[in-house]
Amino acid sequence: MKKMKLLLLFFPLLAGVYLTSCNPVQEDPLSLWNDTSIKAKIIQFVQKDAPQIPKRDRIAVFDMDGTIACEAPLWFEMYSAVQGLNMQVQKDSALLKIPMYRYASELNKNPDDSAVFKVWGPSIQPMIANAYKGWSNEDYIRFTRNYMDTAMNRTYHVPLIKTFYPPMLQLISYLKKNGFDVYIVSGSLQGLIWSVAPQATGFDRSHLIGTRQAMTPEYVYGKETKFILKPEIFTPSNNGDGKAIDIYTQLGKTPVFAFGNTTGDWGMFRMTSTNTLPNICFMLNHDDGAREYVYKPWHGRGMPGWQDTMAVHHWNIVSMKKNFKVVFEKK
Repeated sequence: MKKMKLLLLFFPLLAGVYLTSCNPVQEDPLSLWNDTSIKAKIIQFVQKDAPQIPKRDRIAVFDMDGTIACEAPLWFEMYSAVQGLNMQVQKDSALLKIPMYRYASELNKNPDDSAVFKVWGPSIQPMIANAYKGWSNEDYIRFTRNYMDTAMNRTYHVPLIKTFYPPMLQLISYLKKNGFDVYIVSGSLQGLIWSVAPQATGFDRSHLIGTRQAMTPEYVYGKETKFILKPEIFTPSNNGDGKAIDIYTQLGKTPVFAFGNTTGDWGMFRMTSTNTLPNICFMLNHDDGAREYVYKPWHGRGMPGWQDTMAVHHWNIVSMKKNFKVVFEKK
């Protein structure tokens, strides 16, 4: 009788343990994001809307600079260009008579030189195009990858290659786990993206779309073909409507999910919004001066009414300050 009473006494406890072990607490797929309406919208889209989209059409596109990785005070492409131009100056100091080489010299001393930023606009593309002219593209890729490993973001003392945002990488992983085919669509040179993105994102080159630099093939039988960089950029560059054009010509499909950080990403936003399947767009707003940088969501010509445009199209503004639990990977 005593044994029976003990069994009856402990049975509810045993049942509770059993039920608990069979119903584990569901993991948070976006644990690096704060619990806000933006996080809820992303999860809602993935869990409720995505199942209505055939897997072959679950295309997601992300900008790189300023969206999944830090672009201030310089972006990866320009850090690399500054290094390349300065290596040329070391061999021929007379180059400093040319503005773009002087700007590179000043930015090498101080990547946040506001005096350069006020005047360098017309020189930005020539700086990028001329930094590694005459190099093979693969040599450029290898050199830049090694450089990003050691060069530092001087404000936060983080290696440049570690300035990808963990919350954004987690989001990309979440989408991939749920059947999305994800692509990086960046205004930076394709060779630059090939150098810095694969390790952080796990993507192969076929999922990395960038602006294309002109090249000349160099054939040596018995060896791999070399593609020698020329100081020219093919049009359209991968910005604005150029993003929509490159997505169309390289993928042949319209995305259902797009994430950017400037008005230069609106081309792929507009394209995504024309999809007849469920779709959604997000724009990261850099408003966190304590953990990163604060700047307007455009480069060049300003668009003060950007928030109105976002609202009209039902595009979502993502506050870095409010939505990111962390900004940079811990050292």
